[in-house]
Amino acid sequence: MLAQRSQRMAGVEYSRPDEPDAPMSPVTDATSLPAFAADAELFAKALDNFAVSQKAASEKRADVFALVEKYFRYATGKVQALRKALNSTSSIGQRPSDDSSSQDSMDLDDIDNQPSAAASAAELERWEQEAQVWDLLRRLLPLRYSSRNSLRPARRDIASFQSTAELWTEFLESDPIAQERKAILECLQASADDSRTDINDLVREYQKQADRGDIIAYGWLHTRSAIKVQKNVNSWTGPLDPTSADAGQLVDVNGSNPLVTQLDPDVATRQGRKLEPQDEYFERAIWLGCHELLRRGRSLGEIRDWCVERTEVWRAVSMSAMSLSRSEDAEQLSANPLSTLLWRRTCFALARQGGTDDYERAVYGILSGDITSVEKVCQGWDDFVFAHYNALLRAQFDEYLMKRTSPDSTAALHQTFPSFNALQFHGDNSASSERLISSLESNPKTTAEAKTPFKALQAAIISNNLTQYMHELGVVLGKRANQNAPSNLIPEIDDTSVRVNDPKFFAMNDFDGLRVATHVSLLVSHLDSLRGEDFTQADRRNAQDNVVTTYVSILRLADLPDLMPLYCSKLPEARGFFTLSRNITRVVPENRSLVLKIMAKLEMNTASFIAYQPWSLLEQNPLPVHDVPAFGALNVFLNRPPTLKYGRQLKPDFLGEEPELLDPIDESLIQSLEWFLLTDGLWEQFFEVGTAIYKRFLKGFNLHAARALSERVRCADIFRRKTGVAITDDDDSSWFDEIRSGAVPVALEGEELTVEQVTAARNYFEMECLIRALDSMETIASSSAMAQDPTEEVGRDFWGNVGNEIKKIKSFMQPILNNWLLESVQEDEDFTYLRDAYLPETIIGYVSVLHFGGMSLSRDNLLECMELASVIARKDADVAAVLMKAGRMKEIVEGFANCSKALAVANADKKGVGASSKKLREMGWTRELWTVKR
Repeated sequence: MLAQRSQRMAGVEYSRPDEPDAPMSPVTDATSLPAFAADAELFAKALDNFAVSQKAASEKRADVFALVEKYFRYATGKVQALRKALNSTSSIGQRPSDDSSSQDSMDLDDIDNQPSAAASAAELERWEQEAQVWDLLRRLLPLRYSSRNSLRPARRDIASFQSTAELWTEFLESDPIAQERKAILECLQASADDSRTDINDLVREYQKQADRGDIIAYGWLHTRSAIKVQKNVNSWTGPLDPTSADAGQLVDVNGSNPLVTQLDPDVATRQGRKLEPQDEYFERAIWLGCHELLRRGRSLGEIRDWCVERTEVWRAVSMSAMSLSRSEDAEQLSANPLSTLLWRRTCFALARQGGTDDYERAVYGILSGDITSVEKVCQGWDDFVFAHYNALLRAQFDEYLMKRTSPDSTAALHQTFPSFNALQFHGDNSASSERLISSLESNPKTTAEAKTPFKALQAAIISNNLTQYMHELGVVLGKRANQNAPSNLIPEIDDTSVRVNDPKFFAMNDFDGLRVATHVSLLVSHLDSLRGEDFTQADRRNAQDNVVTTYVSILRLADLPDLMPLYCSKLPEARGFFTLSRNITRVVPENRSLVLKIMAKLEMNTASFIAYQPWSLLEQNPLPVHDVPAFGALNVFLNRPPTLKYGRQLKPDFLGEEPELLDPIDESLIQSLEWFLLTDGLWEQFFEVGTAIYKRFLKGFNLHAARALSERVRCADIFRRKTGVAITDDDDSSWFDEIRSGAVPVALEGEELTVEQVTAARNYFEMECLIRALDSMETIASSSAMAQDPTEEVGRDFWGNVGNEIKKIKSFMQPILNNWLLESVQEDEDFTYLRDAYLPETIIGYVSVLHFGGMSLSRDNLLECMELASVIARKDADVAAVLMKAGRMKEIVEGFANCSKALAVANADKKGVGASSKKLREMGWTRELWTVKR
């Protein structure tokens, strides 16, 4: 449905300050719009293909999970392409992701992931954060929204023997909280492995300071050499006793610290002595590497290979019992549970009391589930979250193992070997995640990063608090949208608990951030609805809908109108219609049919939407209280005495100076009526609201808007579009009388047009005739001024155009002179006001038009003016009463008198040739009757 479109980003317009419901500031960098448009289209295309009908709930959930997987693949593809474009170090991004699918398919259908030349490190970081959002969701949503019946109940009996690996599998299968914590750990591990510097590059600086060239193996070379030299010099044999007098001569190269006397791994801790400074750098490089291997979730095989390469295999052995690798085929030792429990406590002792380096203690802190020792080397928010979730998961498994081991063994173990219990440290499982996230926001080391929008979103996902986060984001967007002026599109929600300037929430011009938030909100909301968890509080629903509504406005600013219906279809119908109607004002007419076609495929009621638009605009923007007296409000005349040649002269441009652009509300109202031309039916609905809009313009004397409406949505066009009737010339108003009289058969949707349906159109047609008459009258006024200007040269074409305008005025005046706005579907007091305000001035102005035409073109116009007098004088004429009521009868009588004088003294035709019209001759009017012979 959302096919590839041509690039239309050039000249994108942004919200003007005076535009109603302008939702946001202009984007900070317009050059990023084309890239955003490509991403938005691909995300929408995937969402559009997400079929949710005619399927079971389980299949719908699976579709959501698959869609999240697609978004993750797309984001990881962008990350890899950006790294390549930025010429990153060869080590960054060389390691494949833990999910091979991200390598097999980086795209969504026919995606091109090649970044622009303007790719930057900041853009790369943003996409890394987005990829982590989708990674968290793809791991956690299947756990949180799957059937809990699939969990295997925990066994309570103590089997004769079960390995730690078997118990670990059983533990995960029986505990949903453990599954989530493991998933979060794996995401943090994968993110670190994918985004951090390659481990070999990371330790290179320490390796360089170890002063051993390219040698990365063979342990403490400098310390071994120093011990060997001292033994040779002093002829010592065998191991040196660190407490002996001879050992006192053994010092490091600086001569300030006693050197170890042996080379076993824990000698420095046991003896309290130092290594040579170069070997301390080597040791730090090794432990840093080991820490990174664990932090990135590398498999035991990779850990072993890395250590073997450095002839430090003992370190791999010390980490082998339970590394919590993210690899699915990770090796698991078949140790018994008691050994695992003991091993964990031993690691805890080393983390708290042993080691010579922070990274060494952090390694054992990770293995033992300690927090304090690991936090000392944490560099960012992810590291702190990893430290805590690692500790929670290990403590949770430790408790499980304790229950599966004999009570006598566990009692002795508990009394003899202490351990850190993260479960007790964090308290209640149900609230531990929220407390952790809250603590990171207040921690000086993480507060800045924790309050960035993407980290706040990730925190909400981890703590299973997305609903609250989206509510707060919607509240903030509402507050920001209403800071300078009220916004009906993104309403403000009364919630004082959220600060409008909180940096945790995406800014209104953060297009990409709100793209992510919108799709996360939609997918999670859909999963909640499948579980029967619909909104019960209107404010909470409105807040989350603010997120989607803001994104729809972003799509408008990015010139992506064909994507807007998709997201509006996810809103409640009334809000969806309102949001779409306020954002399609810049949709060019050629694309409106496409929008309706998309709406129909989304099963949106297009007829209801078209009918909804104008009424919602009228309701939202009522006309101010109208106190202008009807009589005298319209003035078409110059303040000059009448002349014999021109009669009472009309004022040029009496409609006022034409604005460059209509008022945004007026423009939206007219556009809302143009949509009716794109669909069948809606006859009564169109003419009812069209009449209301004309009435609004005329009551407010907003004649430019009324003229624009008469030009863009003509009554004849509605008849042509909806009935198929052939109206060859809509400048001739007689077409309406022919249809009304039945002279021309007309069918609407296969049935003959009824009298009621014609009556429904009459008031719209009559007001259109009024404004078209006034428009032509203004043209005649300007032409009269030009004809009187001696500096202007006027020729045959000029007078030909004048004649055409007078002909049109005569046609448009016929409905005005015949019960104008007196016949309607229902009585309306406003029609009386409009008759009082417009009829007297328009009719008297028409007399001046005929006077000018009679003296400038043909005396037939003067004869028609005489006929007008007889029409007004008829007993059944309705206009005479209005003229009397307005106190204008004297003026029109004077106008007729001036025409009579002009007709009496006028010479033969100078600008027009031919006899009087047949109609006038039949009525007894001839020019010769008025000719004065000398």
